[in-house]
Amino acid sequence: MEPDKLARFKEYGEFILRKIDSVPQRPSQQEDWVPTSLDDCLMRLREAAQKTIELATSPVKIGVMGEFSSGKSLLLGSLIGYADALPVSENPTTGNVTAIHIKPQDGFVTTKIDNYTVEYLSHEGVNECLHFMLGEANRRATAAGLPLLQVSKIKTGKDISIWCEEAWKSSSNLELRYLLRELVLFLRAYQAYGEALCSSHYHIDAATAHEGLQLTEMPMAIQTLKFEDLPPAHIRLPSAPQRLQTQLLQNSFLLIRRVDIEVKISQEIWDVNGAEEFVLLDFPGLGAANSGARDTFLSLRELAQVQTILVLLNGKSPGSDRANKIFTMMQQQRPGQDLKDLILVGVGRFDQLPLDSEGGERILDFLIEDHLNSQPLQTDIVFQKLKVLQTIIDGAEAFTSQKDRIVLLSPLLGLAELAKRSTTVKAGSEEFIANLDYPDYLERSKRIQQKWGKLSERLLITETRNTLGRQLGYFAQDGGISKLRELIQNHVATHGLKQLYEDTRRAADVVRQQQEQLKDIIEEIHEQGIPTVDNPALVELRLGIESLDKAYRNFQKDLGKEPLKDRRGVVVSDVIKDELTYRILNWSQWTLLFNKSQNGTIALAESKGAAGKLFDRGNRINNSLPTKSDDFYPEFEKTIKELEDFARDRIRQAVVDLLGKLASQVVLERENLQNILKPEIEQFIEERFGVEAADLFYKLLLGCDPNQWKEAIILEINSQDKAISPEMMFPLARRDEKHNIGQIFDWSPDKNQNSPRAANHQMFVLRLRDEITASASLHLVQYVSEVNQQVNAELEGILDQIIPSLQNLSKKEELLRYIAAGDAPPELAIPTWLQILSGIAEIKESDTYEYL
Repeated sequence: MEPDKLARFKEYGEFILRKIDSVPQRPSQQEDWVPTSLDDCLMRLREAAQKTIELATSPVKIGVMGEFSSGKSLLLGSLIGYADALPVSENPTTGNVTAIHIKPQDGFVTTKIDNYTVEYLSHEGVNECLHFMLGEANRRATAAGLPLLQVSKIKTGKDISIWCEEAWKSSSNLELRYLLRELVLFLRAYQAYGEALCSSHYHIDAATAHEGLQLTEMPMAIQTLKFEDLPPAHIRLPSAPQRLQTQLLQNSFLLIRRVDIEVKISQEIWDVNGAEEFVLLDFPGLGAANSGARDTFLSLRELAQVQTILVLLNGKSPGSDRANKIFTMMQQQRPGQDLKDLILVGVGRFDQLPLDSEGGERILDFLIEDHLNSQPLQTDIVFQKLKVLQTIIDGAEAFTSQKDRIVLLSPLLGLAELAKRSTTVKAGSEEFIANLDYPDYLERSKRIQQKWGKLSERLLITETRNTLGRQLGYFAQDGGISKLRELIQNHVATHGLKQLYEDTRRAADVVRQQQEQLKDIIEEIHEQGIPTVDNPALVELRLGIESLDKAYRNFQKDLGKEPLKDRRGVVVSDVIKDELTYRILNWSQWTLLFNKSQNGTIALAESKGAAGKLFDRGNRINNSLPTKSDDFYPEFEKTIKELEDFARDRIRQAVVDLLGKLASQVVLERENLQNILKPEIEQFIEERFGVEAADLFYKLLLGCDPNQWKEAIILEINSQDKAISPEMMFPLARRDEKHNIGQIFDWSPDKNQNSPRAANHQMFVLRLRDEITASASLHLVQYVSEVNQQVNAELEGILDQIIPSLQNLSKKEELLRYIAAGDAPPELAIPTWLQILSGIAEIKESDTYEYL
């Protein structure tokens, strides 16, 4: 079913392309009244159609991911039956995406590798890669405490090189220097070979591939390396060569997008006859500390196009988080999609699982031995005894939705099994075979393999469908390689083709979206008519509206990211908190209490002598000194009411300042538009163009000056303002209907003498003051935050009216001309190419299905 649907997608894309090919590539260069947006739309429509055809005719792609040194290259070699066939770099700082096209061949013969094709990045691809690398460079520069490279201000590659040199000389940060070196070498390679090689393809022979793609290892002592000692730029290549020589391949390595190879495999090794076609994509090793940013860019770019992902974990280091980082990068490339359904998991180097941390092989031997009265062996018992095994299995299960998609692997054991089957079929180069035949080379791996096989048998005796037992059994057969081949083919047939269809359908949806956009642009052209030469006022009006729209959209995008600030740039809530703290600290009650403190204790003594006669007012004892919590409330209430007025005033002023700042950003647009706009013509616009056009004109007038919004915003805030309740904010216990008295302080004569007392009254007073301040501050900040949100909501509401009106008005050509000068556009004949585009845009859904 999927192949038939893919064929219809292909026909649909080809139909669109044939139509586009019959019109000029850039219609805006044909006539000055054609918007450049039409050129961009046609370019995107062409790209979407080409993408649909490419996916519809593409085999299922299987991406092979794994951190560097996980044994990925050897695994691919064992899958195709020849250990060291692939032209991969041993340099951990760089590599290439390699596409392996598998073809069947008759007889039990050695795997053949030929038809090497090198594809270079396009100029656009180089630019995208460069921007990716610059983003990573800025991230590492920030971590190293260095100033960022202002990407928007870059004019030439020299600007980047100068910044790289300054950063190199300012920091010896290891990660930063690795990237700076890579960035400089990438730039120099592009300057030397970009013009001649970008977007080109070259067929090369096996010798050139193996020698040219094996790079000289860079010096690792990069912290002591001088910038001047980096490899210099090569002589610029004036034109594209006929053939790609080894030295040129090495020099231009960083500009390579992908290497494609054709692998012919005997059906005795891997029977792909009758199977759906698929391609294995080998991504450069990721996760190493010094792996290249270019490698990451190329891998993520290709990863977006794969339908099945083989994630290779390193059994030699279970629990590593490097694979999780790779998974995170993969997920970022496929947002909104559950990657686990696409993933197969291989545990590479499983024969090197570090059992030494758990008693070596002793525990494994114990598990596979028969014991009298022993219970049936279960998976949980194995995991209890071999925690390292559980760790690696748990890590693998985190990547996939089904446990049967996990394979325990040893590529070496798989190749050794292949080598045993025939003396004429070579499992690798002579050097590799010599290592394989070396005495004791695989002794431990084979011994461990046999033991895992025995453990598998014991688990399967207990439960014939035991998952771990099956996984260990496949490993015991040939290092899990045959099972992995089977998994790949099954996944391609059941999931890969389905995913390829979904990917192609999404690409076709983009074609439809571009058709709709094309339809909108053509409708705009018909509405506006084919204009004559624009007068200066009309040009000024268009630019003003466009600039206002851009300024307000940027302002709206940032709205709410920062709280309200005063004209000094200080956050309003901080201003109010500071004012609150200042006022509470200046309460007279604190001074009275601290003055009565001796050695940390507050003592209330009766006044004697003349002071007693002068200040004695009956039986009262120093009534002005707080002795209970209620004594603080009157002053607290007064302070909160004052702060409420203070907060309202500061918020209003902040709104005025914010609108004033926005008005200053559009001052040029306002002045230019006010010279053109005449408010009195609103009535004539309504009579000639209708109420909607008059409303657009009114909103343009309002949009010119944000200062006109402040009165409406402040009135709305005032109408919804809620009074602050000091009673709710007061943090201390108070007298109420249920309590005769609030909190009584230790120094009060009313305090029960038997109650426990604070050892230090002065510290208690300080804590009391902090508690009152904190409570009031919390509520006031919440109040300011709520008003701030309301201000943002009011501004959002205004902008939601103005921005769409500006965008709508910019499309009303006749109205704009009337506002600017009252001109009316002449009617001209519609060009043929515009009629063809109208036909493409007007394809109905039923017509679309005809090609689907």
